[in-house]
Amino acid sequence: MTYQTEEKARLRRQRAEHAIQMALDSRWEEAVAANRAIIGTFPNDVEAWNRLGKALSELGQYRDAREAYSKSYSLDATNTIAKRNLERLAALVEAVHRFSSR
Repeated sequence: MTYQTEEKARLRRQRAEHAIQMALDSRWEEAVAANRAIIGTFPNDVEAWNRLGKALSELGQYRDAREAYSKSYSLDATNTIAKRNLERLAALVEAVHRFSSR
């Protein structure tokens, strides 16, 4: 492993730890920003896409959350976290639609 590769891996780990801490502290807007920063550098980071989806869901930004989970799932079709959350969001949208059409 080259120094540059090691440095990128360290940076990725540090940013992920920061994003996770923001989520643990329910600082969702900061968690969104942290995960978007990770994705800006590491666009195929499945875990960052999942964390972004969670943070967006917590902020009530369900369309954007669905897009984040869809991206995560497209990167890894065995990603059960993204699949389960896409199903939850679909059920939520369906429930809202049923309720509003009463």
